[in-house]
Amino acid sequence: MDCRVAEGSVRRWSFAGVVTCALWIAACSNGPSKAAALDAIQAGIKEDGSCTLPLDILSSLKVQHATKGICVPKEASPKVKACVEALVAANITHRMPDDYMVAWPDDVSASSLSDVPAYERRARNLVFSTCVELAGNLRDGRFNCAEARAEKILRVKTTDETHADVTYAREIGLKPSLPAIDAACGTATRPPGEATVAFVKTESGWGLPAPPVSAH
Repeated sequence: MDCRVAEGSVRRWSFAGVVTCALWIAACSNGPSKAAALDAIQAGIKEDGSCTLPLDILSSLKVQHATKGICVPKEASPKVKACVEALVAANITHRMPDDYMVAWPDDVSASSLSDVPAYERRARNLVFSTCVELAGNLRDGRFNCAEARAEKILRVKTTDETHADVTYAREIGLKPSLPAIDAACGTATRPPGEATVAFVKTESGWGLPAPPVSAH
């Protein structure tokens, strides 16, 4: 065998393999451009500007699932009561009407008289110091505290030829009412300054899924 020919063949095949791999990597690394991704996110994603109440506050409140209320037990600390008052003052929620407070709590009204006799049944105003509307995402301790918007793309990571994860920075404008809520409740967890959303490549190019998924 002519060793020179063999060496040349190996070199040619090695070079061809390198070129093929390079082209494959380039194809896989092509995601949406940062400018196009930012336009799509700003047009298609509704940014969440929610803060989250401290855990000690949230764990002290009693949710009335059936009647869409959230109540402060009479034995709750003054801090919990002040926190709910601050949420009302910020127009995040509203006090429930008087007729709501003189009705039985949800768990009692859903029970039979054999389970909870009439003489053991107490109205909400005997159990809770106040009840407010279960507005928005208060069930999870979240409330709107900021205006958020996508500001700039940080990175684009393709996961395969037709899928990419786009991470972007968010501009967070906190509402003026938040310091008073922090003072009453303890510092609420702020909205994240970054988010990631999935993009999909179709025949028309890269874009958000339809309907678009939420950022996370």
